[in-house]
Amino acid sequence: MNRREAFGAAAVAAAGLTACSASSSVDLSESQTRKLLSGFALNVESWYADIPFEARFDKAAEDGFSHVEFWFIDSWDRKASELAKLATDAGVQIAQIVGDAPALARPDVRTEFLENCKRAVENAQLLGTEIVTITGHQDVDGISKSDSLKSYRDHLAAAAPIFEDAETYAAIEPFNPYDHPGHFIYGSAEAVEIVTAINSPYVKLNWDLFHMQRHEGELIGNLKRHAQTICYVQIADTPDRAQPGTGDVNYANVLKQVRAGGYNRPIGLELWAKDKDYDQAVSDVVGLAQTLEKIV
Repeated sequence: MNRREAFGAAAVAAAGLTACSASSSVDLSESQTRKLLSGFALNVESWYADIPFEARFDKAAEDGFSHVEFWFIDSWDRKASELAKLATDAGVQIAQIVGDAPALARPDVRTEFLENCKRAVENAQLLGTEIVTITGHQDVDGISKSDSLKSYRDHLAAAAPIFEDAETYAAIEPFNPYDHPGHFIYGSAEAVEIVTAINSPYVKLNWDLFHMQRHEGELIGNLKRHAQTICYVQIADTPDRAQPGTGDVNYANVLKQVRAGGYNRPIGLELWAKDKDYDQAVSDVVGLAQTLEKIV
């Protein structure tokens, strides 16, 4: 029995009851709560800021989540083996990690980037995940946007065989200019062009719907048009990046389209709970899952 199982039904049942009060439904059992949350991956970087990072894996499991995601490993002096043990002991799986990338606008970082990709793939295999998010699209003084995009595309094309051989996805993540100024890939258009040009089954997009909404909107239409480019999906409500139900987006309808487009992996919850009320955030995600279950 791992630590997740050892927590028992009490904590999860309590979370289920809280969720029920938020969503005006009947009481949820432990298994029902876990089933509803199995479609999501909690981001242990942004959740549970009141406890140490290492304790957040257990807390995610205690709250009913079966998957987690997190950011950097090597550049933050973390060890993949230790992270894998934390996940195993908690009884959660790892849905996605972030790989280190230099400023890919620069043509002269190819060797460094390829070495980073090799380590990221090794980390992903040790952690049991098939998604490595790649950023590295920060602006560099003196390099134009067009040259930056070409360099970025060329670097990813060179790295594609590394990910193909490992059957692991390199997931390009576009940002938005309000929360991440100083970058040259915002929204879907340029990222889709890069994926299409590289034409690798393992170079796709981390379709972060928070960034997409902040930059361009048209969420459902773009999801319909570009479903084939997506290997991972993350959500947070706009404009404050809190849990669904606290902002602008009708995530039940949006996620209905995500699933209709063939996406069947967990959906990353890269969000900051409103007012740091994590119980309410869990309840809101459960409520969203209940609504989504009814309409999909």
